[in-house]
Amino acid sequence: MFLDSRWSLPSNVVIGGGNDKKGGFQYVVISKLGVRMRRFLILSALLILLPFSAFSEDKGKQLYDQWCAQCHGYQGDAESYARNFTNPKPRDFAFGVYKFRSTPSGKAPTDEDIIRSIRKGNPGTSMPAWKRFSDEEVKAITEHVKKFAPDTFAMKGQAIKIGKAPSCGEDTIKKGKEVYKSAKCFDCHGDSGRGNGQKGWDEKFKDDWGEKIYPANLTHPWEMRNGASPEDLYRTITTGLSGTPMTSYMDSIADEQRWQLACYITSIQLSKKLGVALPVKKVSAIPSDIDDKMWDSQGYLDIPLGGQIMFEPRNFIPSATNVRVRGVYTEKEAVLLVEWSDKKPNKGDDGMPVDSAIVQVPSKLTDGADKPYFFRGTDKAGVALYQWKSSASDAATELNAKGVSDIKEQERQDIKASGSYNDGTYRVIFRRPLNTGDQDDIVFDKGKFIPFSVTLYDGQNTEDGSKGAVSAWYYLMLEPETPMKVYILPPVVSLIVLGVGIGLHKKLKKG
Repeated sequence: MFLDSRWSLPSNVVIGGGNDKKGGFQYVVISKLGVRMRRFLILSALLILLPFSAFSEDKGKQLYDQWCAQCHGYQGDAESYARNFTNPKPRDFAFGVYKFRSTPSGKAPTDEDIIRSIRKGNPGTSMPAWKRFSDEEVKAITEHVKKFAPDTFAMKGQAIKIGKAPSCGEDTIKKGKEVYKSAKCFDCHGDSGRGNGQKGWDEKFKDDWGEKIYPANLTHPWEMRNGASPEDLYRTITTGLSGTPMTSYMDSIADEQRWQLACYITSIQLSKKLGVALPVKKVSAIPSDIDDKMWDSQGYLDIPLGGQIMFEPRNFIPSATNVRVRGVYTEKEAVLLVEWSDKKPNKGDDGMPVDSAIVQVPSKLTDGADKPYFFRGTDKAGVALYQWKSSASDAATELNAKGVSDIKEQERQDIKASGSYNDGTYRVIFRRPLNTGDQDDIVFDKGKFIPFSVTLYDGQNTEDGSKGAVSAWYYLMLEPETPMKVYILPPVVSLIVLGVGIGLHKKLKKG
């Protein structure tokens, strides 16, 4: 039956139809509004579900593009803007060579190796420790990274077996030191492990990407990118660092000796002591020898350094990352010992800038927490600079600064300095009167917190002027002498109390 043309349907209704189960034709009257609603719901569902479907299919790529590609490149080839401002350069995943592995040399890293690098980062580099990702997200990023070098990951890497580390006693450490010598580790890492070995300055000492590379400072555990524990060191010694001159010693050094070597390296590591203030004790006299053992008995403060990036020329890749400061004072003067690692000394005779150190203090002290701008102050709040240069190792220059473009040598020079370089380490002593009598100088009063900061320059890294490694503001405090009554009064009071107690006891007993 067909509809009669005389029938009149509302404009929001359509007619549909189809065969029923018995072969007959059925008409279905459907509201146009219902059709539109159904289409809207289907389209909405697609718009909602499709992105989630794509995200679940390639979650790793989305996370990588958002958080990793700025350094490692969208194609994993490290072709990025960041490579111009980082040292070492970001890892080239497309090259398929991984330094930090638990697998034998030449083998692909395990997923756990890549996950460890993501989670822990690479200390001493621009690669941070990524804590923000869930375990699922880290696994997704790992799978995406592996796609950049499919040939490398065609065969699954097998981690070496790392047993339990031995007790690193004196005998084990002594044997490890012999291994260090016999294996000629000093050729690269130096006699004391400070990264100043002769091979490191060879022009051919480069990585597989053709970049200049420098041996690690084994005394700085905070800079060891593959870990600094005995187990981490054993793994590095055993597997090597692919793509670098650090080869695998799996076949050339016995397993026991590799553990001994790891123990020895652990024994020469420095311990960082961080804080905001340096206590400075009083001494009767300042030793004339910069390497006097008195200095080793003094407390110290380790101060992290970063590149100066606020003013031109900026320093995105500073050499020094830490400076250690000690201090003492006498009745007349205050003395600071500044110590840092430098793999190659520069005195300006090779066309490079000289190595240099600056201690900075405010030109005026305030009662509040306000301090001058941390780098060279401003025209409203100036600073005094005590500068030492390796080209004049027994002299210092006192400068006044009111900004980076307003630095002048002070007319009256009250600062004395002496410095030395020995086996990869600079030590510089700065001396100044507690009260210089100069209106442009602050007074170093006992018991007061005096702000100070440090700037270091590595000539080998072309650092000079505004291009240096700088610290934030820290404090030093000349500890007041403890009055004798502090030591005498407590025992005297105790004796008096004891005497009174005994007398009272006897009196009560008689009564």
